[in-house]
Amino acid sequence: MTSHVSGRAHLLRFFMRHAIKTRMHATPDIDRIRASMERVARFAPDRPKGVTVRKTVISGVAAEWSAPVATSTDRRILYLHGGGFVSGSPRTHRGIAGRLARGAAARVVVPDYRLAPEHPFPAALDDAAAVYRALLDHGVPPARIAVVGDSAGGNLTFALLLKLKAEGAPMPAAAVGMSPFVDMTGSGESLLTNAALDPLLHAAGFPSVVSAYAPGLDPANPLLSPLFGDLAGLPPCLIQCGSDEILLDDAVRLQRALEAAGVSAELEVWTQMPHVWQVFARLIPEAKTAIDRISQFLRARLGEGEHMGKAA
Repeated sequence: MTSHVSGRAHLLRFFMRHAIKTRMHATPDIDRIRASMERVARFAPDRPKGVTVRKTVISGVAAEWSAPVATSTDRRILYLHGGGFVSGSPRTHRGIAGRLARGAAARVVVPDYRLAPEHPFPAALDDAAAVYRALLDHGVPPARIAVVGDSAGGNLTFALLLKLKAEGAPMPAAAVGMSPFVDMTGSGESLLTNAALDPLLHAAGFPSVVSAYAPGLDPANPLLSPLFGDLAGLPPCLIQCGSDEILLDDAVRLQRALEAAGVSAELEVWTQMPHVWQVFARLIPEAKTAIDRISQFLRARLGEGEHMGKAA
């Protein structure tokens, strides 16, 4: 992607490095991380214009729908939010869900999946699968469904695809991962080479995330580390990541593994963008552009179907 970095993006990186990375992520504390994410969502709400928001419960999972105003569409996006498996909610990701709903002309559902450590693996994955199946059960064709996720939600996105494949369930039409965390073994070189460059994440905090989500389990399990799964037969994928993220190698290796498995996979490495910069579309132009790229990708693969399933 372009090598130009906006002044606003530089300011955001500065804030992240000095207000978040050094104060919060250096010594991860789950309660503190949760409170911080919800505080930002509460005091800096991001609800894009032209989008309606509705809370619901789907197959026992609390969720939130975002839909473009005055647009009738059978396109559906299952959005799996990030937060290290221990934090985040539909509210913290309302801005990006709304922008995708508007940009892709789709209804976006964000499950409030169960969080670790209270609910370790496979609780979050089971919740994601339950919502996906509910979309199918309510008459939405798989050709009109995309699965999108950021960070830990990117992990859940590809783990869900592997789970669906193993169960013989219909695949969605497309998948998108934003800075996906797909290798819990920590074997990516960028964990070391980008340790000082990444303005947000500390590699030292990863073991606590893994132990909270997958206590005592083999991190190489493909449903924990989708990078090591059999990726053949997955739908077309788009992956976005920042050039100096410690998760850069997760994105690069995932794209290579997908292509080696015969899956169409696009990788966009954005110069000096912080982890999941797409959520900052109110603040930096690069986030708006990245969401536009994702929206274009999804529109091209979800088509203009005429069948209208009843709302889940």
